[in-house]
Amino acid sequence: MAAGLLLMAVNFAEAQFQYRFDQSIPVKVNDQWLAMPWAGGLNGIQLNTLDLNGDGRPDLAVFERQANKVLTFINTGSEYAYQPEYEDLFPAEVTQWMLLRDFNCDGKKDLFTRDPLGILVFVNTTRPGQPVSWRPFNPGKVLLTEGNSGNINLQLGFDDIPAIDDVDGDGDLDVLNFRFFGAGTVEYHQNLTIERTGRCDSMQMKRVTANYGNFEECSCNRIAFDQTCTQLGGGRSQHAVGRVLLNLDVDQDGDRDLIFSEQNCSRLYLLTNEGSGGVADFNSFSLFPVANPVGLLSFPSPFAEDVTFDGKPDLVVSPNVYGRDFINNNFENSVWLYTNQGTATAPQFNFTQADFLQSSMVDVGDNAVPAFFDADGDGDLDLFVGMNGDNNFRATIRVFENTGSAAAPEFEFINSDFLGLSFFGFYNLKPQFADMNSDGKADLVFSATRASNGVTVLAYFANQSNTGLNFANQDITYTGFSLPASRSSENILMADVNQDGLTDLVLGTSTGLVQLWKNVGSGGVPSFVAEPQPFLGLGASTDRQSPSFAQGDLNGDGKNDLLMGDQDGRLFIFSDYRSGASTAQALTVFNPIRNTYLEKNFGGRVWPAIAALQPTSTPTVVVGNTLGGLYLLTNTGNTQLPEEPRLLVYPNPANSDANFFLRSDRDGTAQFYNLVGQRLSNAYSLRAFEPLLFNASDLAPGLYIVRFTAQGKSVSQRLVIR
Repeated sequence: MAAGLLLMAVNFAEAQFQYRFDQSIPVKVNDQWLAMPWAGGLNGIQLNTLDLNGDGRPDLAVFERQANKVLTFINTGSEYAYQPEYEDLFPAEVTQWMLLRDFNCDGKKDLFTRDPLGILVFVNTTRPGQPVSWRPFNPGKVLLTEGNSGNINLQLGFDDIPAIDDVDGDGDLDVLNFRFFGAGTVEYHQNLTIERTGRCDSMQMKRVTANYGNFEECSCNRIAFDQTCTQLGGGRSQHAVGRVLLNLDVDQDGDRDLIFSEQNCSRLYLLTNEGSGGVADFNSFSLFPVANPVGLLSFPSPFAEDVTFDGKPDLVVSPNVYGRDFINNNFENSVWLYTNQGTATAPQFNFTQADFLQSSMVDVGDNAVPAFFDADGDGDLDLFVGMNGDNNFRATIRVFENTGSAAAPEFEFINSDFLGLSFFGFYNLKPQFADMNSDGKADLVFSATRASNGVTVLAYFANQSNTGLNFANQDITYTGFSLPASRSSENILMADVNQDGLTDLVLGTSTGLVQLWKNVGSGGVPSFVAEPQPFLGLGASTDRQSPSFAQGDLNGDGKNDLLMGDQDGRLFIFSDYRSGASTAQALTVFNPIRNTYLEKNFGGRVWPAIAALQPTSTPTVVVGNTLGGLYLLTNTGNTQLPEEPRLLVYPNPANSDANFFLRSDRDGTAQFYNLVGQRLSNAYSLRAFEPLLFNASDLAPGLYIVRFTAQGKSVSQRLVIR
C-alpha cells in the first residue's frame, strides 16, 4: 500500500507541471488580428514544403538555425497555422540545416541534414493519410561519395548548405557543394543509381569534378570565370566563409542555373548556365532577382517553394546566421518573400514582403523577454516585451494592453517605445516588475547593456501608483549592481527569496552557476551581497549557460515555484523552491499525435514569465526566446474550467473580404445558424485553446449565430459579417 501511495504521489506531482501549447488568446497589431500570435518568432529560416498531416496539401517544415529546431505550419487552404506537435516527428539529429528532397522517386520528400562528418539522410516512411515519419537511410553513417581513392565522406564547410537536385536530368538527385578545402569552386557529385541499376532508389555518389561550371567565387561581387581569383586580381578566394547554393532553371532553357550567397555578402548571385545538364558553363553573374535584388545584411539563403497556394514555386530568402553577427541585423523583417508572377517553368520573382510568416505572429526581432502587470488598474494583466534592440542600439519595451478581461483576455499593441527607453542607448533589455524601494508598490525593473561600454546595468523606474503604473516625473534609478561586458548574457530575477520584505537578486551566470544575492539595503535603497554557496545547489555546469528565471505558484498549492530556462530552449521547475529541498523537474508539453508529454525546445535561449491569464486554478506560462517571439503554455495537469463552455468569435464584426476565428476553452463542435434557427453548416471540430480560421467571404453580409457544443452543454455567440 505504501509503495502504491508513493507512486500515486509521484504521478500527481508530474501531472502538476504538464502543459499544452495555446494559441487561444487573440492579439491585435495595427488593427489586424494576428493569425498565430504565439508561434514563437523567426530569425533565420530554411524553408521546405511537405505534407505533414496526410491531407494531401503541402505544409511548411521550417528549420530555424538560431534555435536549432524545426517549426511546422499547417496549410489551411489560404493561410498557415502554427501546429508544433509535428515538430516532434522530425529526427533528433536535424541540425545546422535541413533540406527536403525526394531521392528515391516515391513521391515523398526525404530529409537531408548536416553531420560533423558530412550529410545525414533520412527516408520518408509516411503512410497514406498518416503524419510524417522517417527512418535513417544508412543508420549511423553519413553520405559517401566515390573520390580519387575510393569512397569518402561527402564533406561540407561548417556554414555551407548544398544544392541537392537532379543536375544532369536523369531522374535521380545529385549534389553540388562548395569545396571543403581549397579554392572557392563547386564540386559536382553525380548520383549514378540510374546509370547502374535503372532505378532512382538510392544515393550512389561519385565526385565528377571539383570545378563545376568553371568558375571560382572570390569575394562579394567578385567571381573569376575560366581563371583563378589570383589571376583575376585582388588575391585568393575567401576559404573560411559559409556559402549556400540553389539550383534552379531561371531562364527556361532546360538546364539548371546556379544561385548562391556568401556569409559576408548581402546579395544573391545568379550564374546563368551556358552549358547543358551536368556539363555546366558559367561566364557571367548578376544580382538576383533582377527586378528587386535581395539586400539582407548578411548571408541571404534562398529557397524555392510554393508558399502562396498557386502551384508555382516562390522564392523565400532568409539569413543563414547563428545570431546577431552585426548589431544592425533586422530580425523583425528577416523572411523575404518573392512571389512567382510567372509560371512554374518560367518563374518571375517579385518582392512581396520582408516579414513572411512573421507578420502573423508577435515578433520583436530577437531576444523577446515578456513581463506582465496590470498597468491601467482595470483588473487584468497587460503584456510588456523587452527586446535586444534595433539597428541603432535602441532597445526598448513594447506594450500590449489587455483589452479583454481577466476571464477572457485579448491583447492590443499600443506602445512601441515605453517610457522612451530607446533614447538611452541600451541593447539586451530585460524587464520585470518588483518592489525595489520597499514602498509596497511594484516598480518596473530592467537589466540592459550599455552600447557605449558593454556593461550591463540593473535599474528601475519607481512606481507611484497602488493600482497600476504611474512613472510621472520619475527618472531611471540605477541600483549599482552591474555586470562586465564579458557577462552580458547573464540573467537576473528580482524576488524576495528569504521573505524578509526586501527584494533579493537571483543571478544565472554564463558558467551555469546560480547565485543568490541578498538585499541588505535600508531606507528604500537596495544593496546586494552574494551568498557563498550556489543557489539551489546549482553550481557551474556546461549543461546550462546563463539560465533565466521566473517565480510563481505554478500548481496552485499556495507555494511559489521557480521556473528556469536554459540555452537549449528547455524549461525546468523547482517546486516550492524556498523549502530548500527542491530538485529540477522538466516542464513537458502534450503532443496529441504521440499522445504523450514531451520536453520541448522553445526557441533557443528563453526567458519565461508566469501570469494569471486564464480563468483556471493555475497560471499561464509565457516563454520569450532568442527568435523574438512568444509561446503561450496552459497547464493541463491541474486546470479547473468554468462549468459553462466559453466561445470567442473575433474579429466581430468581421469584414466580408477578411478572415475571422473561433476559439473555445475546451474540445467541442461549432455550427453556424441564421436568425430563424436554420442550420447553415456542418459541425466544425474545435480543439481547446486553438483558434479555427474561417474566410468571411463564405458568408453573405448579415447576422449569424455560432453555436458551440461540448459535453452536452452549449453556448451561442452572434457574428456580424459586414
